[in-house]
Amino acid sequence: MNSTKLKLIKAAIQLYSENNIESLSVQKINEMAKVSNKSALYYHFKSKSGLVEAALDHILDSYVHEVEYLIQQIDEDTVQVSEVIDALMTPMIKMLLEENGVMKLKFFSKVISAGDEGRIWVSKKVGPASIIAVDLICKALPQANPDEISLKILFTFNTLINIVSDVGIENFWPTKIKDRKEIGKYLKNFIEGGLIHSLHQK
Repeated sequence: MNSTKLKLIKAAIQLYSENNIESLSVQKINEMAKVSNKSALYYHFKSKSGLVEAALDHILDSYVHEVEYLIQQIDEDTVQVSEVIDALMTPMIKMLLEENGVMKLKFFSKVISAGDEGRIWVSKKVGPASIIAVDLICKALPQANPDEISLKILFTFNTLINIVSDVGIENFWPTKIKDRKEIGKYLKNFIEGGLIHSLHQK
């Protein structure tokens, strides 16, 4: 990727993870990216909206690729709900551990909460993997309602983004459980319980 383009993407992720997307100026983005050409953003991305979409792609492409890879490793004949949750969780935990991982997840969350445009972008990127995840869970839970499972996969996705990006809050919470691996197990258990418990069956 062009170095100027990458600098602008990284600057957008950092700035938008900490600020309102609409309030930031092109000048501020250029300053953060240390880009002297004032028209570089428009040359590479056409608009601030184009930059945000490119930054989202930069974050989501590797996540979606890994989720799809992990899902494809699951045996449809013996699939367990926990395997599907692992496929959704593991790449996000991996993202958290990357350089500026928390920032990436907060940016991700901001894009979703900013309006329908961001929600459409995210749905297009993650939607295909979620369809496969729903199909696998319905194989693990034959009596489950596919629409209900699809909605719960959405809840799982949102829960993971918000809980993982808020890592550290457990240090101030009234619980003796502070170990991150143990917390991860409780998170997985929480999600699995919600998926298994069905309000409506086919």
